[in-house]
This record gives sequence, C-alpha cells and structure tokens, in this order.
Amino acid sequence: MSEGKSNRRAYTSPLRCNQKENTRDRILDTVAEIISEGRILDFSVKDVAVRAGISYGTVYRHFPTRESFLEALYEIASEIMDQSSPFNPQSLDDIPAMAEKTLEIFEERATLVQAFTIALYANNVKPKSRHQRDHKIQEMVMERNSRLSLGAARQITAIISNLYSSLTWATLRQRYGLNSNETADALNWALQTLIKDITRHEED
Repeated sequence: MSEGKSNRRAYTSPLRCNQKENTRDRILDTVAEIISEGRILDFSVKDVAVRAGISYGTVYRHFPTRESFLEALYEIASEIMDQSSPFNPQSLDDIPAMAEKTLEIFEERATLVQAFTIALYANNVKPKSRHQRDHKIQEMVMERNSRLSLGAARQITAIISNLYSSLTWATLRQRYGLNSNETADALNWALQTLIKDITRHEED
C-alpha cells in the first residue's frame, strides 16, 4: 500500500508541467511589457499578478522578487539568441550578415528584447557571454591588421560590439524612429564601412 502511494507521488503530469510553463511564460511576457514602458524600478510582484490576471500567490511561487523577474528575462533572452543566432563568425566579413539575422530576431521578439536591454543596462549587468564575444571580435580585428596597437584594436572592437547589440537596435528604433528595414540598412552600412577600413588603419 505504501509502495502504491509512493508511486502516485512520484508521477508527474505532462499537462500540469505544460500549464506551469505557460503560466511562467505569461508572467514573463507581462513583465516584459511593464519594463518596455519604462517601469523597471517601480513595479512589484502584485503589479504583475494584477496585469497578468494571475493570483499573487501563483506569481510569487514563480518569481518572489523583482530581481528574479530580471534574471529570468536575461536567461530567456540569452537562450533565444544562442539558439536562433549563435555568434560564430569565421572572420569579420561574416559579422554584417550575422547582425542582419540577429536584427530579424530582435524584431520578432521586440517587447522581450527591449525589456531585456533596459534591464541589462539599468542594472549594469555584464554577461559573461558578451565578454567572450568581445574577445573573439578583438582577435579577428588584430588578425585583419597586425599593425594595430592593442589600444586601437580595443577601440574598433568596442564600436563593432556596440553596433552588434540590442541597445543600438533599440536606440535607432525608438530615439530616431527608424523602421526595421532602415535600421538593418544603417547597421549593415556602418559595419561594412568600419570593417573595410580596418586594413587601412595605421597608428600615428
């Protein structure tokens, strides 16, 4: 008898798991909407529950603090980017095309990416994956022009990395009112121009 009870307790319903995931996604979508409106510092678990139409207790079980919301947003956005557009260029010449594909993903998940970007910079988060990407770009910059000093290579890397980012995408879309095609064209031109100029760049 006790064995039967033990087996029943160990059983996990796939439907219940799906419902739990759907609830979590609904909560995060609501958080992304709130943050995208600029409310990164003045929302609470209760605010999210009311807006999502989910009980406070349910939201709290998933995310007990505002910080837990932000951590989850970062994780889900990073997972989407890693799966949809992994950063694996063979040379600098691959970066403009990769950036164009990344921008398409930004547009598809605009609210989430915008919220992620706001949360990232408002909290001065420096993801390890971003550091690794910067290091790879710097290596390719120095391979392209071995005459560059370390300082010059770092400057060029900084500009390329900044162009290839959700922050630049959000700035061009919101501050300057560029549509998706205009944003893609502007960033593609900037990246290609900069990359072509690296071979002509010499230290004074």
